[in-house]
Amino acid sequence: MAGSETAEAVVVGAGMAGLVAGVELAESGADVTVLEKAPIPGGSMRISNGIVWTYGTFEELRDRSPGGEPALQRLLVDRIEDDLAWLESTGADLVTPDFDVPGPGKTIDPPAFTEHMVERIEDGGGSVRLETPLDSLVVEDGTVVGVEVTGPDSERVRIDADAVLIATGGFQGNEKLVEQHVTDATENLYLRSNPWSTGDGLLAATEVGGKTTGGLGTFYGHTMAAPPAEISPNRFADATQYYGFAAVALDRTGERFTDESESALEETLTQDIATETDGRAYYVFDETIADRVFGSRTADEIFETAGELGGRTARVETLNQLGSTLDEWGVDGDRAIETIESYNDAIGNDDRLHPSRENERIELDDPPFRLVEVQPSITFTMGGVAVDESMAVKRRSASPSGMAIGAEGAEGGTIEGLFAAGSDVGAIHRRRYVGGLAVGLVSGRIAARSALDLLST
Repeated sequence: MAGSETAEAVVVGAGMAGLVAGVELAESGADVTVLEKAPIPGGSMRISNGIVWTYGTFEELRDRSPGGEPALQRLLVDRIEDDLAWLESTGADLVTPDFDVPGPGKTIDPPAFTEHMVERIEDGGGSVRLETPLDSLVVEDGTVVGVEVTGPDSERVRIDADAVLIATGGFQGNEKLVEQHVTDATENLYLRSNPWSTGDGLLAATEVGGKTTGGLGTFYGHTMAAPPAEISPNRFADATQYYGFAAVALDRTGERFTDESESALEETLTQDIATETDGRAYYVFDETIADRVFGSRTADEIFETAGELGGRTARVETLNQLGSTLDEWGVDGDRAIETIESYNDAIGNDDRLHPSRENERIELDDPPFRLVEVQPSITFTMGGVAVDESMAVKRRSASPSGMAIGAEGAEGGTIEGLFAAGSDVGAIHRRRYVGGLAVGLVSGRIAARSALDLLST
C-alpha cells in the first residue's frame, strides 16, 4: 500500500445518495471524504430528469410495489417530505413539477444540484475526490475500519475510517453481473445510466460477508429506439418510448408476450422485453394513442424522434401493410396481423386475453398505424445489499439460502461500521419503480445519521 490516510467517515459514490450523505455528515461536523469513481460527480442522477418523488402513503406504495421490503418502503413514505424540506434548507433549488406526480415531489436541475451539493460538502470541511474507485473494504475483527482505493495517479491508498457508507449506484454497468442476474442478451440492452456504476459497493459488501436481497434480476429502465438508432446520453429522454404500456408489444414471432399495461411507467414491460424476447420488441399503436401525452410529449412526437435518431419506424394505413413491413424487418408479419385481430376481438367483446391486459383495453383499429422497433435499457438495478432500517448492511445468515427454520443464530446481524444507500440498497423497489432519486435522498440521509450515531459512541 503506497499511502494511508484517516477520516471519520468515508462515502463511496457521489450520486444522489452519496452527495446527500456527504452534506449531512459534513454539516454535522464530521470529517468526511466522498470518493467518486467517475471524472465528474453526480452519478446517474446527473443525467436524470431530476424528479425527486415517491408515493404519498404507504398503502399506495405497497399497492404499487408489493414485492419490496415493507419496513424500508414505510421509511421512504414517512420521511420524504421532511427530507425534501431539509434538502431545500441546504439552499438547493427545488421547484414543484409542472406535471402531475403521484405523491410528494420536487424537481431539481441535476448538474446545478450536483455542484451545489459538492460545494456544501467542501464548505463543511469535507472533500470530494474524483477518479478514485473503491478497491476493497478494510475489515478488522469483523468490523469495517476503512477502504482501499486507487487514486487518479494510480496510487493505492488506504483510508482508515470509523464509518463507511457505500452508494455506488447499483450494478447495471457491470456486464458480467447483468448477464448473471438479468439477461443473457446483454448485447440487446442499452445502458441508460452512467457507465461507472459497476457494482463496486455490492461486490465489496458481499466480499466481507454482506447479505444480498431478492430481486437481483429486477431493474428500472425504459425502451428506446433500437439500433441502428444512435442515442447519446443527452438524448436518453427523447429516445424513450414512454407510451409502451398503451401500445401493443410484439416479439419476433409476431405475438404478444406480456401484459403491456401492467405499469404506466413502462418499466415492467421493459424488463419483460429484456428477459423474455432477448431484448427486441415491436410497438404498434394507432391514431387513438398518437395524440395522447406521455410525460411531456405525445406518442406521435416520441415516435417521430425515434425515426430521427435512426431507429426503424413505419407509418401505414392497413394491417396488411403493417404485416409486410414486419416481414421486411424479420418478424412474422402474418402472425402479427392475426395477433392484432385476435386482440381487437377480445378487447371489443371483453373476453379474456392471453397474455392478460388489465389496463388500457383499447382496440387497435384507428389508422394510420405506427410501428417502431425498440430495445430495452437499464437505468439502475433494484436488487442489492440487504440493510436494516438504519441502513446498516446485514450479514449473511448461517444458512446459505437465508431460509433456515428454527436454527439458533441463523440471523447474521449487521456488519459494524458499514452502511449502504441509494441503488446499492436492494428491495425498496421490486420489479416496480417507486422513485429512484427519492430513495437516494431518504436512504442517504438515514445512513449518514446512523454513521453520525456510530461516530458519537
